Amino acid sequence: MKHLIAILALALWLAPLAAAEDDGHDHERDHATASGPGGEQDHDPAEITLDENQRAMLDVRVEALRARPDQVRALTVPAEITSNQYRTWVVPVRIDSQVLARRVSLGRHLDKGDAIATLFSPVMAELQSDLATAADEWRRVGQLGRRTVGNQRYLDARGRYQTLRARALGYGLGEADLEALEKGEAEEGVYTLRAPDDGLVLTDAFQQGEWLTAGRPLVTLVDESTLWAEAALPPRPGLSVPAGTPARVSVDGTEVVGEVIQSGHRLDPVTRTLSVRVAVPNQDHLLHPGMFADVALQLPLPDDTLSLPEEALTRGPDGDWQVFVEQEPGRYRAMEVTVLDQLEGRRRITGLEPGSRVVTRGAFFLAGEQAKSGFQVHQH
Repeated sequence: MKHLIAILALALWLAPLAAAEDDGHDHERDHATASGPGGEQDHDPAEITLDENQRAMLDVRVEALRARPDQVRALTVPAEITSNQYRTWVVPVRIDSQVLARRVSLGRHLDKGDAIATLFSPVMAELQSDLATAADEWRRVGQLGRRTVGNQRYLDARGRYQTLRARALGYGLGEADLEALEKGEAEEGVYTLRAPDDGLVLTDAFQQGEWLTAGRPLVTLVDESTLWAEAALPPRPGLSVPAGTPARVSVDGTEVVGEVIQSGHRLDPVTRTLSVRVAVPNQDHLLHPGMFADVALQLPLPDDTLSLPEEALTRGPDGDWQVFVEQEPGRYRAMEVTVLDQLEGRRRITGLEPGSRVVTRGAFFLAGEQAKSGFQVHQH
């Protein structure tokens, strides 16, 4: 509305100039006065002149071009939400076993030590028998003492007990299970596989009664309190996204603030993009692996970066970007610039020297006069 009022006011103010064409004024003489040799006008056709009243009416403002420290540019790229691989556990069956009972379901949250499945294994039965015997022997030897039983027997009993106990832990028994076994309270060959840490059951591809070979994954657990956004960046020379760079991750209107934790330095051979990994806090469990997202990265710029407000930029007659540089109060020259990046309400540019006084408000009107009069805007 402010701009519309200014245009109307300027039109009314210039109207008497148009009426002067019919007042008997000798325009041929004026043209000759304003022209140089050969009838060409003696003013620079790339300049536009406004008097003080016109500048006030259009609210023309000028800004000295200078480097602005701590500038950043936004780069938005597609991404996919994935599990935090550093907080993901594949829980396999460690020995050939049969599933006696399922203790979990897909999507359930487990705490460390919670039961996943009850299993049976002949190997476990043999281990339980050997461990129970070794535990009894070690208790007797330990009570008698090293001096009584001799150093070698003492070391042998302790070593066998510790070895079998470590094997049982490796097969998936917990401390409570070992205590029950050593007390003779465990059912022969039956054991419980437990969660190694807190996590959500992401996969559970097993069935009750199924025989599983050693190494077969039973469940996958993932801690979803922190997820990853795997982003793909275009391969631009000099593009650097250091760890710690702030990032806004958006999924269907939900926005979460994260930060870059890893940045690739090698192009993907298929997509020809650079990978960037963003850590995304997810305490409220709003996000889940497999979702597609947009990641807006805030990339730092060099300290000598020159930028201008977006309203300072217009298109010239040839379609290139231009700005109007103040030569002196009221006299403006159109100069082409190169626009590099979009910043927060500003554009990064090259093509001007620092210190140039650029029109930041009113450039739209100057461009309009430029197009309308073919660079012949003058106030008599």
